[in-house]
Amino acid sequence: GFSDSVSCVLCDAGMYQTGSGVIASAFCTLCSAGSYQTGSGITASVECSLCDAGSYQTGSGIIASVSCAACDAGTYQTGSGVVDSISCVLCEAGTYQTGSG
Repeated sequence: GFSDSVSCVLCDAGMYQTGSGVIASAFCTLCSAGSYQTGSGITASVECSLCDAGSYQTGSGIIASVSCAACDAGTYQTGSGVVDSISCVLCEAGTYQTGSG
């Protein structure tokens, strides 16, 4: 066997793993859509950061906040951790928005 914890491999960025005594990287779980994680070796899904309001992320296992896509101009979205562009709401009649996000 191995003689110290240094020989234990961290789950990659964009993933987490909650158990102990795990024997393969297949047991590392991807952070869910609408979130990302830049660090490796995290132990809980709550450590995956949610994409900010005004953005969304459709993929899982994302490793950078820049992968969160901004809502298009003329739309907005108030929640964090959103998983699709459908959640971006059109500006109401009589209003506009020129930027994205």
